[in-house]
Amino acid sequence: MKKHSYQEIKLKLAQADELARAGSSQVSVCEALGVSVMTLHRWRKRRLSEDVGQPSEEPNAGRDAPRASIDEMRRALEELTVENRRLRKLVTDLMLEKMTLEEASAPSFASGRVHDR
Repeated sequence: MKKHSYQEIKLKLAQADELARAGSSQVSVCEALGVSVMTLHRWRKRRLSEDVGQPSEEPNAGRDAPRASIDEMRRALEELTVENRRLRKLVTDLMLEKMTLEEASAPSFASGRVHDR
């Protein structure tokens, strides 16, 4: 795993932006830069957070400093809670649908019984 310097990252992000403007796909941009799609995404996300107002320092500098404010963490927790609730509802709906389909496809024992009269 190669560690890129901060300057290399800035240069590669600029190249990625140029290639994207030229109409290249994200996969071809990553191949041209020699990085994975996830690495490019992580770099762009870090650049956006720096553009918003966080200090632009080396990625490894100040590791002891908190990366997110309490408000950001609360907002992230709230978003995760909402998504968790949505996913739980989706799983419940799918389980109910599965049970309904299983009941409909199961052989009916009541219709095949012989009555003793």
